[in-house]
Amino acid sequence: MTMTSGLAIVTGASSGIGAALARQLSARGQPVLAIGRRAQRLEELSAQARAAGHAPIHPLDLDVTSEGAALRVRDRARALGGAAWLVNNAGTTRLGPFLDGDPAAQAMLVRLNCESVVSLCAAIVPDLVARGGGRVLNVASLAAFQPTPGQAVYGATKAFVLSISESLSVELGGTGVTVTALCPGPVTTEIFDTGAPGVPRRKVPFELTAESCAAYGIAAADRGDVVAVPTALSKATAQLSRLLPRAAIRRLSSRIGLSFLGYGAPRRRARD
Repeated sequence: MTMTSGLAIVTGASSGIGAALARQLSARGQPVLAIGRRAQRLEELSAQARAAGHAPIHPLDLDVTSEGAALRVRDRARALGGAAWLVNNAGTTRLGPFLDGDPAAQAMLVRLNCESVVSLCAAIVPDLVARGGGRVLNVASLAAFQPTPGQAVYGATKAFVLSISESLSVELGGTGVTVTALCPGPVTTEIFDTGAPGVPRRKVPFELTAESCAAYGIAAADRGDVVAVPTALSKATAQLSRLLPRAAIRRLSSRIGLSFLGYGAPRRRARD
């Protein structure tokens, strides 16, 4: 059932998929609480919605990994009439061998991609249950289905998002609240610039736009899909990861994983 009334909370809304989600939800008549760390970008989103006559986009300049952030989001959503959607989109990546990475940056990656999802679900989902229904849309990745040498922590965090989404979808059965994990392949966003600054990358021909990815995710959440994988190629890749032996998947991921994203193969440190 399409749910177009009630506030939609969207994290990571200052760019990329999050900004596209905020625009599209607003365009169909849902007020949006747009959360991000770049206040000017959020204000621009809000101004665009006003100029177009769409539902309001309320900006909230907030780092979702900060202390008490989830409760601040909950309280702001309640002040705006209560949430009907929670979209956990905020996330980032780090490209390169694990042992070459900054430990603090890797830990922050886990806090943003995993802990913020847990905290926001814990804060917001009870309100969705209390209102008798709602949608949770967690943005995972095609990386959730297999190991990802060269971006090991990122892939692990997205596997976490997929797993918790599937578990919550079962636990929330009968409440009217659905949980959807959106698992796209490459999407044209700033994540590649922030996750691998200065690393050359070619755009791959099957790369999605942020707008098309957002539209797919919204439609999947409306349908109540638990796992949503856009494009036939990505669906086939996800299924292959479930069918092949784990050793074969590791070898394939090591050889073609980063080239699938438009990068060269990761540097190898040791033999399998």
